[in-house]
Amino acid sequence: MLYQTLLLSLLSTTALSAPLNAEPRTFDTSIRVNLANVANVRAQNQFVDGQRDERIPAIRGPFATVELKLGKDVANKAYRCQILDENHKPIVVIRGANTDITFADGGNGPWTFRTPSLVSRTICDPAFKKIEAGASEVRVILQNLATDLGSQTTFADVKTNIKSGPTGSNGPYTSVELKVGPLAKQDLRCQILDVQGKAITVKRGQNVDTTFADGGNGPWQFLLPNQSEVATIVCDTTFKKAA
Repeated sequence: MLYQTLLLSLLSTTALSAPLNAEPRTFDTSIRVNLANVANVRAQNQFVDGQRDERIPAIRGPFATVELKLGKDVANKAYRCQILDENHKPIVVIRGANTDITFADGGNGPWTFRTPSLVSRTICDPAFKKIEAGASEVRVILQNLATDLGSQTTFADVKTNIKSGPTGSNGPYTSVELKVGPLAKQDLRCQILDVQGKAITVKRGQNVDTTFADGGNGPWQFLLPNQSEVATIVCDTTFKKAA
């Protein structure tokens, strides 16, 4: 009987000491991407935590800044997202000393577009990582498969105009390929000059030109002439595709 009395007394004390209006804790696993521009045009999308998720903004811009906001209970604090332009290419963004094609929260505010742009899609993915060193590099690859001769010339970055002789041998070569890093100007074009300083005409698919781009479509074949020594490589942000 004494045991029952003590137990009832303990239960009564515990019940009285509990808050009368206690509410269950709510968890914040929200993932929000905010787009904005100087005219105060804004768009926001929310994403599902822990999986790749893609959304189309209600307004496409153009925008100038983007900010990722993670709820306090999102486990992956390094979560990153990406925005694509109207050509479905990643948009380069900058925050402080960081330049990337994906962006994180970190409590450091918005990222600024390198160039204001329309946004066609926003992607958040736990697999996204901070970009590696060398992402601004531009590589020009010369080859002659018949003689097993090759050369790769690397430029750390091309801000305006840069020129160099090919690394190693001058050739002769029969093809050239441009590989542009994800932070470099994606429509950058280059040109190769022979020993007389004349531009070598190259062909890829239906495209014939004296300048060449990357585009992820492989090498350009020498056309005029179909084999040549290369004296100079020129990459210039003002080069345009032939009309």
